[in-house]
Amino acid sequence: MRILSIRALTGTGALARFDLELNEHVRLFGLLLKKFPDGKYRTHAPNSCGKHVASFHPVIAEQITRAAVAALSERTAHAER
Repeated sequence: MRILSIRALTGTGALARFDLELNEHVRLFGLLLKKFPDGKYRTHAPNSCGKHVASFHPVIAEQITRAAVAALSERTAHAER
């Protein structure tokens, strides 16, 4: 699993949009990273026709979210240099 790209968002209630290569056969685009008031992070799949285009088992959702938070932190650290 790897983050292909990540773009920080401002003023949307979300932290970032990102693209993910889940494995050599599956790529997901436009995932949304959010941070909730309790400090927890969550990843949401994009919508099409008002419905999410994908869902994730809690184990893989946590792995995706951790990877996105790490990628965003790394990107932010590089931007501050």
